[in-house]
Amino acid sequence: MSNLYKTAYRGYLVDHHSPDTPIITLDKLDPREYEAFFKEANITSLMVYTKDHWGASYYNTKVGKKHPGLGDRDWIAELREVLTRNNIEFNAYYCLEYDTYAPVAHPEWAIVKPDGTPLICASPIAHWKMPCYETGYRQYVLDQLDEIAEHYHPDSLFLDIFGKSLCYCPSCRAKFEKECGYPLPEKDEEIVAHYQDINNFLDRSASSMLDDIRAVMQKHVPDIKITVNFAALYCKDIRDKLDYQFTEPFAGNWLSAAYARDTAVGQYPQLGPGDVSEVYNYRNKNIYKLAAAQIAAQGCRVFMYSGSQHPDGTLEHEEAQHVGAAYQEVEKFEKYLSDREVIADIAILQSDVSASINNHFVLVPNAIGRVKQGSVHRTAVMGAMKLCDASGMTWKIVPEQDVSADMLKKFRMVILPNVFHVSEELHAALKGFVEGGGYLMLSGLTGMFEKDGKMRSNFALADLMGVGYIGEITRYKAAKWGGYLEPSEHPLLKSISKTYAPVGSVYYQVRTTGAEVLTRFVYPATELTANTWVNWWCPPPKTPTNDPAVLLNSCGKGQVFYAAFDMMAETELNYLDGIFGEITATALKELSIALETGNHHALGFVAYDRPAHQEVIVHEVSHIAERFNGDAPAVDGGILLLDQKKYALKGAELVYPETKPLALESDGGFWKVKLPDIEIHQVIRLTY
Repeated sequence: MSNLYKTAYRGYLVDHHSPDTPIITLDKLDPREYEAFFKEANITSLMVYTKDHWGASYYNTKVGKKHPGLGDRDWIAELREVLTRNNIEFNAYYCLEYDTYAPVAHPEWAIVKPDGTPLICASPIAHWKMPCYETGYRQYVLDQLDEIAEHYHPDSLFLDIFGKSLCYCPSCRAKFEKECGYPLPEKDEEIVAHYQDINNFLDRSASSMLDDIRAVMQKHVPDIKITVNFAALYCKDIRDKLDYQFTEPFAGNWLSAAYARDTAVGQYPQLGPGDVSEVYNYRNKNIYKLAAAQIAAQGCRVFMYSGSQHPDGTLEHEEAQHVGAAYQEVEKFEKYLSDREVIADIAILQSDVSASINNHFVLVPNAIGRVKQGSVHRTAVMGAMKLCDASGMTWKIVPEQDVSADMLKKFRMVILPNVFHVSEELHAALKGFVEGGGYLMLSGLTGMFEKDGKMRSNFALADLMGVGYIGEITRYKAAKWGGYLEPSEHPLLKSISKTYAPVGSVYYQVRTTGAEVLTRFVYPATELTANTWVNWWCPPPKTPTNDPAVLLNSCGKGQVFYAAFDMMAETELNYLDGIFGEITATALKELSIALETGNHHALGFVAYDRPAHQEVIVHEVSHIAERFNGDAPAVDGGILLLDQKKYALKGAELVYPETKPLALESDGGFWKVKLPDIEIHQVIRLTY
């Protein structure tokens, strides 16, 4: 049984999608050079192409098309020996929906648009062809994977370009109509109207394909570990079928890694950025080091990929040195990356159901494009993550399916970022949380939809909010700022006490049914049209209203904060950091751990409890290097605060990048630890 994936913190892929000769010849491909490259890069896991985007296979396949540059050579067999000799995980890469060869050899396998023309990858550079696995291509894939499993016994399998693209071939049309009871929509407006049905159908199709793939692989490798690219962004039904999660960054390394970590608890998540390296146009090695630090600190195994193979099969060893510089650093703190649980005072709820609701945009046909496209809900989740991260408090993502009344007791605050559907079970858990003294934060149309996407007449959480829904204010939506907040002296709104803070283009008319109104909306001077405007900017505030904009309701021992605009998604509104800071200062009077610093946007921190080791591990990362081309000046690390009632600390020490004791002080119910100046990354160990 291979468990290398659990401890392989330094992964790499030689990204070499290769068209036929004479463009890519592979005539100097040498496993000895690859082995030297691996040692330079200091890797413990290698992703190996078995079939790439061109449809070229790199082993002796009897089913598919082998790359002609290999001749009689079996490249996978040669490389397998190298990996085994060096105890490097063999992660077999297989590309699913990009395969330029298959739909050329079998035109009836192509993914097609409504008019019957083939759908292709629409990248500015690459234009891969795309086969549909509801055709004969399905068996072709399964037969190739059967070959790979039987002859090479990989430790793990990575499926790239996974998912199910929107296809109008006869098989897909018939399958959709059978499952959904009506023909597969073709026009944009019909697709928008049936977004939820279509998206769920495509997810079910992908899940079924994953089941078939696992069955084939396990015939020969019963303990094979399987993942798919962008795993964290798929629905929980698919995530739960994976042995571990691999995701490419979709919101920067820092936040993407946290999202992947929290949607893959116990699944050894791995994050792999492809933008760290620019082979031939190298970036500062600090960029590599920072990327590795951000990923590892947020609880993911580190992975990098780049186009480091030349057309003749030789390698770019300068890249190995850059990757190796980063991985030498990771190796120094690897022992602190396992057996740990993230510490969090704030829970950010993630909901698969809400992700399929209220998306008024055309669904991207390409499966990878669609999963990257995201949803209105995911955008708000990202916004909530940014607000939490800038607050210096501890936080984590919590999938809705994991929520229970007991689980919520771990947190002091729960945020519902565009959680459009609130089930009866979730309502009950949140009610118990708030009445027991918790702080609930929500905004916009949270709780305003049924599970099937139909809009409700009132908030599902109206009893907790003390707020009733009236309607949407769209008159001024042509402007980026469709309205403003009236200046307020309320303690939670001190950051906007002297100005009219803008809100997004759309906001909502609500009434209080018991909640305290903290501020009201102010309308702009005019609508923004072809004939009406004021100056170069959004029309300024002018007309006060009686419409509540921000409300606070007491419920039992807790409180509920509601903003009648899409607060979580409006991350460009600078004042929100201030409001959120005041809220957390009020709501989190008893916090587990926090970072006190004047550089919250430059510094990130995350803390983990390791009960088996009786220690808390804290990672602090400076993001400055990624903003200034690798320059990493030392900045004040700030002060760690820990609740003395929760942590009976015995000592504090810096364990990376050097080892030295840190002073542990007691002050007003908190432990205080002054952190050293930081350049890129430092790890602090607190014993109890």
